[in-house]
Amino acid sequence: MALPLGASVRRVPLPVAIAPKARIWTDSFDTTLLVAPLAAGLAAAALVTANQQLYPVLLVLDLWLLGYHHVVATYTRLAFDGQSLRRNRFLAVDLLLVVTGVTLVVAMSAGVWVIASAFLYLQWFHYMRQGYGIARMYFRATPQGQLPAARDWAADLVIYLVPIYGIASRSSTMGTEFLSLPVRTVVVPSGVVTLLAILAAGGVAVWIARTLRAALSDGIDVSYTAFIASHVTIFMLAYVVIADVNTGWLAINVWHNFQYVLVVWMANAKRYAKGIEPTARLLSRISQPGRAITYFATCIGITTLVYGLLNRFTVLVLGGGMGLTVGIYMGINFHHYVVDALIWKRRKTATA
Repeated sequence: MALPLGASVRRVPLPVAIAPKARIWTDSFDTTLLVAPLAAGLAAAALVTANQQLYPVLLVLDLWLLGYHHVVATYTRLAFDGQSLRRNRFLAVDLLLVVTGVTLVVAMSAGVWVIASAFLYLQWFHYMRQGYGIARMYFRATPQGQLPAARDWAADLVIYLVPIYGIASRSSTMGTEFLSLPVRTVVVPSGVVTLLAILAAGGVAVWIARTLRAALSDGIDVSYTAFIASHVTIFMLAYVVIADVNTGWLAINVWHNFQYVLVVWMANAKRYAKGIEPTARLLSRISQPGRAITYFATCIGITTLVYGLLNRFTVLVLGGGMGLTVGIYMGINFHHYVVDALIWKRRKTATA
């Protein structure tokens, strides 16, 4: 039927199309990223709790296979070939020397406890931020997460509230030593710790309620939901439930490092998915499909060489003094925290 002259047409908004379920990379990788780091962290804590004599062995394995590899993995994203090194010279070399130099000066002048205390809190923040980043990866793989400007405020709240309560609780109970190093913690009043516990519990309760409501209506994404639950679990165990600070740290450090090396491997495999690049022959070759073992073996080999030489340098040249050793190793860690926060954001901006 024709409309009368001058009549207006009422515009009916079209429903926003929900994208189908996606993946971070592949189904097997998404599952591995969810399960393997958590299982490894919990296993390490269980073994040490059962037998404290296993702690030094597991600590060495964590540092060699995951922790130092974690730092080397950053350089595969930053300066693993001549072109990348020239482009990222400041971040890869100059900033490393500056941060390490400053850390050395502070360790030798103010005391090792300053650096060890900073490490305790900076690494906690690093853990929390990586958990948030990976949660966002899982969320963006859900249909809801693919909508423009999509957020899951309840999950984001939990990701931050639980770790904040955790570090406040640990700071109040851990004493003055961490990883055999002297520390001074920020001890907040017990009432504040209780308030943070209530806020964290309330955040978890809200998240659970929203998750259950979604499960009964639209359904939930199992991988994303399970990752949020794993994040809550590992932070509560590492900072609240496990009494020994070093055992708790080992659990969450294994979890964190394992996650990171997996994500960097995925990023490199995606980056060189089209084949070997002439400007990055080594990295692009070992990052090809089906070469995961070669990739990790190469990175661990480089890790062993670099940190083996660094250890010999601190012992033979510098005499193995605590201040010098802590300053160098912690300086490398602090540099990693700064660079890691920059390179992922920069790549995200460039992709956008």
